[in-house]
Amino acid sequence: MSVLKARHVNAVLPDKASLPGWRQVGSRSVDESGSLCEDVAGDACESVIATGAANFTRGPQKTDTWLRFSFTVYSCRTEGAAQRLYKALTDDDPRPDGAGGPQFGDESAVSSDLLDGEYPVAYIHNKVRVGSTVLWTYAMGSEKAVTSERAEMAAKLQTQRVQQAHKGLEPTASADVP
Repeated sequence: MSVLKARHVNAVLPDKASLPGWRQVGSRSVDESGSLCEDVAGDACESVIATGAANFTRGPQKTDTWLRFSFTVYSCRTEGAAQRLYKALTDDDPRPDGAGGPQFGDESAVSSDLLDGEYPVAYIHNKVRVGSTVLWTYAMGSEKAVTSERAEMAAKLQTQRVQQAHKGLEPTASADVP
């Protein structure tokens, strides 16, 4: 399967079984209108078939244990369209440690940011392209909870689920995030 339809995008998004011990925030959602994509990547979204999103959290907010994962999947009509979308999605700031992170899929990049304040919020963003599908995964939360290892586990989970769907398999990948 080279192109994921809306029903496949919904299936590749993580669910409660794929992230044991996490609380799902809202329902998984799939948008076929393109508006969710256009908000972040403008004209690069013209060949997007469907955009899916899922969010999970663990630990109380404003504590050292708070961590949130956000998963977004963009299914494009062609691999070339996915390459354009991948390039259009922002990379924000490189990680403070200068590490590029492991390579997932056909293309991948990692970036991070820290929002200062009474309760600083750390972000690590992983952007991955698998064929005609682009993934954008965020780990955000307290500086202690948001680690490169945890962010990579989220990106790897989403990548594996998309790869399973591209092979025509039901996505079953899961991650036991410490």
